Amino acid sequence: MSEEMAKQGVTSESLVKNSFRQIANIDRGLQGGNAFVETNPDALTEAKARDQERFKGHVRGYLHGVPIALKDVFETKDRMQTSAGSRALVGAPATKNARVVDNLLKAGVVIVGKTNMSELSNFRSESPADGWSSRGGQTLNPHRLGGPVAGSSSGSAVAVAQGHVPLALGLETNGSVIAPAACNGVFGLKTTVGLLSTEGIMTSSRLDAVGTFTRTVCDAAEALNAMTETTAYTAGLRSDALKGKRIGYTPVPELSAEEARDPAKRADSKHYKDALEVLKSQGAILVPVGRLDDGVADESFQTYNDALFSEVKQKLEDYLAGREGLPVKSLSELIAFNKRHHKPGEPDQKLLELINSLETTQDQRDQLWETIIPIFQKTIDDPIKAHKLDAMVSNFHSYNYFFSAAAGYPGISVPSGMDDEGMPTALYFHGSGNSEATLLSVAYGYEQATQAIREPAFLAGAPYTPAPVNADEAVEGPAAST
Repeated sequence: MSEEMAKQGVTSESLVKNSFRQIANIDRGLQGGNAFVETNPDALTEAKARDQERFKGHVRGYLHGVPIALKDVFETKDRMQTSAGSRALVGAPATKNARVVDNLLKAGVVIVGKTNMSELSNFRSESPADGWSSRGGQTLNPHRLGGPVAGSSSGSAVAVAQGHVPLALGLETNGSVIAPAACNGVFGLKTTVGLLSTEGIMTSSRLDAVGTFTRTVCDAAEALNAMTETTAYTAGLRSDALKGKRIGYTPVPELSAEEARDPAKRADSKHYKDALEVLKSQGAILVPVGRLDDGVADESFQTYNDALFSEVKQKLEDYLAGREGLPVKSLSELIAFNKRHHKPGEPDQKLLELINSLETTQDQRDQLWETIIPIFQKTIDDPIKAHKLDAMVSNFHSYNYFFSAAAGYPGISVPSGMDDEGMPTALYFHGSGNSEATLLSVAYGYEQATQAIREPAFLAGAPYTPAPVNADEAVEGPAAST
């Protein structure tokens, strides 16, 4: 898009019109993914303004005039809502932009809409309702409409997978960028906690981090450049990016008889083996490392949940109390609103009620985090230091993204192929804190060698129903990602 606008082959206005046309005809059509919860009524005006700037010789950069989408947790000072997918949070629009949104607007993007998500970042029901919200309904996987869409940044992943925008923002507590990217066959970059400001974003915990969904590694790097106001993240995108890189890999797991009958896990295992060969052929030095959960006690996962759920309560209470113009001002009022407006067939709100019942103090919560975060950081830092690694890689179903998120570290999901049922498979690259430049470089090397990304086929299929989980298991595994 950037190149075509520079050659005057297209305009920002024509690109935005095309996005709107696709949203109307595909996303909201009979076989669309229902990725958008709302479109921006001012987008065409903004696009025309970017075109006028370009005509006068003022081009802000790579993203000038490019249409993008935002998960429905990013505040925007316009006529759109910021509601985390909840009917209860539809009211007056926000009065300011999120900090990262300001940076992207400064770079010249045009926001075409807000994307659907798992309501309240999947902190509503004990049974994960991936891609469902009371405001936006159910988002579907465009590769196979009955396949897992993952959450909670479901709509942003689907919007990019369907080609309606080349860039969409998500927010991850644990898995909410990585899992939807993997399931919907796009690149998903989850950044280091603190690298990008979360000011003006409806966050769930101190471990929340902004992420991007794109169809190329280069676009992810350019978006990160814009949000950090640097040029650091495209420098390492070279054809020989993998040469000499020391990459730790989790050994390919032997599938059980039951797992071998699962086409997703069977294909994931095969493609992971193939990917290791590709990395090796491109000059990477592969170093076997153990499973990240080796030596992590079961109580550590419970401590993580205790810290997370107690902080969700605090974050929601603070946000609702401080946001003007909403129908509810507290978590109790939110729960009461949901009870009054509950419709048959909608998910329950037992997890939200459990969270509201917690009485953890700030000091107790701080102590829980101080105890648990170093444990998960150690699972990644130790092998990287011991083997002098540049990065680590695993197949998506290893769930290593859980440990990265709990450590506050970055990771990127990279398409690796398709399974026998037309669903994407993915690799997961990750590393220590602030290693985004290296991870993007490694992912770029793999992307250029394989070009494994595929366009969605919108195949029909039986509806996907995740297995119910207990509240204390609600953050383990991709179906329950937040």
